[in-house]
Amino acid sequence: MKRWFTVLFSTLWLIGCQSTSALAPKTATYHSGFDASSTLAHFFHPPPDTPTHYSGFYPLAQGSDALLARLALIESASTSLELQYYIFRDDETSQLLIWRIFEAAERGVKVRLLLDDMQNRKDSAIAYLNGHPNIEIRLFNPHQHRYVRMLSWVTDGSRLNRRMHNKSLTADGVVSIVGGRNIGNEYFSFRSDVEFGDFDLLLYGPVVEQTQVQFDHYWNSDFAVPMAWIHPSDGALNQQDVEQWRTESQIEHQFNNEQYSFKALPLYRDIVDQQIELYWGEAVLLYDLPEKIDNGQSQLIDGLAPVLADIEHSVVIVSPYFVPTETGTQALIEAAKQGKKITILTNSLASNDVFAVHGWYAKYREKLVKGNIELWEMKSHAKAENPWSVTGSSRSSLHAKVILLDKRKIFVGSMNIDPRSAELNTEMAVVFEHPQYVSATQQELLKQLQRSAYKLEIKDDELIWRDYQTGQILESEPDAGWLLRSGAWLSGLLPIESLL
Repeated sequence: MKRWFTVLFSTLWLIGCQSTSALAPKTATYHSGFDASSTLAHFFHPPPDTPTHYSGFYPLAQGSDALLARLALIESASTSLELQYYIFRDDETSQLLIWRIFEAAERGVKVRLLLDDMQNRKDSAIAYLNGHPNIEIRLFNPHQHRYVRMLSWVTDGSRLNRRMHNKSLTADGVVSIVGGRNIGNEYFSFRSDVEFGDFDLLLYGPVVEQTQVQFDHYWNSDFAVPMAWIHPSDGALNQQDVEQWRTESQIEHQFNNEQYSFKALPLYRDIVDQQIELYWGEAVLLYDLPEKIDNGQSQLIDGLAPVLADIEHSVVIVSPYFVPTETGTQALIEAAKQGKKITILTNSLASNDVFAVHGWYAKYREKLVKGNIELWEMKSHAKAENPWSVTGSSRSSLHAKVILLDKRKIFVGSMNIDPRSAELNTEMAVVFEHPQYVSATQQELLKQLQRSAYKLEIKDDELIWRDYQTGQILESEPDAGWLLRSGAWLSGLLPIESLL
């Protein structure tokens, strides 16, 4: 595959040289570490006697808080910003973030933006932003046919099926945000037909440098192609363009009205008053190397395996796309036989935005339940406790990827429990040890399941869905019509499990 990238780079170079004589070669760049002069460096203070190797975290469970936290990091940055995302949409929340990134670049902040090449944005638009002297954008594992992408899939589908699923944002080498959220309205509870229930952690301490090292691996890899090679810019985004856009879009009004107001969020006042209290504990960042898309080797799973093997009594798995495979199913059942309590939360068919995934997951449900695995499926009409959640969303969907281990450790990241995350996509996650937080979180989650999810059980040797909130017992996929059920069932007949 690397030979293919050499050919691609050469081709893009020649194309670029036809349109510009100032095309710069790709150079390796690296993070500069903790910026002690940054405003962010004075924001958090560990409690007395906190070990120096501990890191701090703050949970971002609500979409509104997750957006506000990202804006706070971008607006506070003084030297560097590093952003890495699988999806970066072109909607209101994405535009708001791009605007603030531009403002940061205008005041001298060096911005490195690494995007997986699964974006709906035009190359010309990305190149226009990339034209700013303080912003550099690279695309990961790009399509070779830029205008007819379907042709790329026809000729090179095996390569393009492997994507960078990592998600991180780091400001000044001081604070990072890592978790399951992409950038788009549905991830931030803002004006979307579907509202994703997601989860991030804001990070401070030694784990932030681990996040930057991870970013550098991807940024400097052969698979990250400079935007200037793909589509050289004829100009750069400037203040006049931005002011015109602000006037036309009324972007500030959209986030400063009665329904959507940052100032109405409790987190806003905590940030202004510098009153965010972090949870402190030992932390490690687990991540795949970018070469996984070439060799299929998962460094993340290698790192997670001993953590899972160390489980003594309980594990709670939250995964929106859950395809355990036959091997994984048997391993879970065997763990349950050994006395370990295993609880799993995933999407129901109606709340799942990929019915083919549900079709294959459904093949393992009965075995799991009969094997004493506690299995729950998210309701499509579950309502998040979020001041912005009344967004007109017609459907809720689980998107968080979290594992709670022995009421002691928490795993938060981009990885689903499915073959795609294990073998095809690159992933990252952070593991924190904090018994008090994890125990309280697990207790609260199990309470929420009673309201927001169906419990799967076996009655008369048949699978049923129990709704503890209403007392109902359902005998078929809740809230899903015949067409959706048929699509999922047919998908389960196709030999596509390894692609899900």
